[in-house]
Amino acid sequence: MSAPVRWGDFLTLPENRSALRATRTAEKVLLVGRRMPFNPLVLHGPSGTGKTCLISTLLRRLNSGTEVVTARSVAVGDLARAAASDDEVAGFDDDDLTACDLLVLEDVQLLPTRDADAVCALLDQRVSLRRAVVVTANTGPAEIRHLPRKLTSRLASGLVVQLEPLSPASRRVVLEDAAKRRGVKLTPDALDWLARQATGGGVRALLGLLGNLAQIAPSFPGPLDRAAVEGILSGTGQPTSAGRSVTGIVRRVAAAFGVSERELLGTSRLRRVMVPRQVAMYLARELSGRSLPQLGTAFGRDHTTVLHSCRKIEAEIETDERLAGTVRQLRAELG
Repeated sequence: MSAPVRWGDFLTLPENRSALRATRTAEKVLLVGRRMPFNPLVLHGPSGTGKTCLISTLLRRLNSGTEVVTARSVAVGDLARAAASDDEVAGFDDDDLTACDLLVLEDVQLLPTRDADAVCALLDQRVSLRRAVVVTANTGPAEIRHLPRKLTSRLASGLVVQLEPLSPASRRVVLEDAAKRRGVKLTPDALDWLARQATGGGVRALLGLLGNLAQIAPSFPGPLDRAAVEGILSGTGQPTSAGRSVTGIVRRVAAAFGVSERELLGTSRLRRVMVPRQVAMYLARELSGRSLPQLGTAFGRDHTTVLHSCRKIEAEIETDERLAGTVRQLRAELG
């Protein structure tokens, strides 16, 4: 496979080229204030195939451009909570959802059936105003069986693009790139072996394993070969560190921010508690190798809340140097 082209943090692979092309088209028309040639744009694929990275890159590029483009990314779980305050109203009490230039609705497959009418109304408003909508899901609209046809047909009326499950060759490219970024030296046979591990077509679990390897790699004089990698990951050579577990991450983040673990895992909406909670979710997603639903269970939240928290921290560390430094230090300590 030829060297992949990078679009921000997003690596171009055979399985995601169509999705990247559609997303870049959306970026271009938004920057010049033109109407999207397709609306909505639906990006779907299994967990770990790059939807999150692709959307994050799009939002960063829009925010860093010279043109003023207002963009909003919302997890459908947050929409559902907003609508729950008044079941009789088929809409959301948030004008910005209609007015912003770009609205991203994340993980629409998690939308409760009761909120389908509200989302239909929101889509109709935005399309009539020629405001762009990008939707992410783990499967195509027609396969989201619990949502009514009036919503799935609206989603399918734009452009639906799949990010396909990654082949071992593509997973190897992503692993090699991530290993270089983290300073983990792996031999070709180690990379080949890791890339062949079953992941359901994504790479998030593999990146979690790479985080484990990063903790012990400095103690090896040379690159880790396949035998060393298998030994480490099987437990025979793995360091006993709580940093890779969600419990260990929560403990270390709570200490760093001066809050208790109970507060961090609780329901407080105070910023002094919410920020460390979001940081813990962000680092747990990166370092633990667990899926979003698993992390939601660990933190006592749902899947979309964890994703929203990760997005918030990704955005804040771009502009808040103090927070970025704290996150870098915690990442280094946790491995």
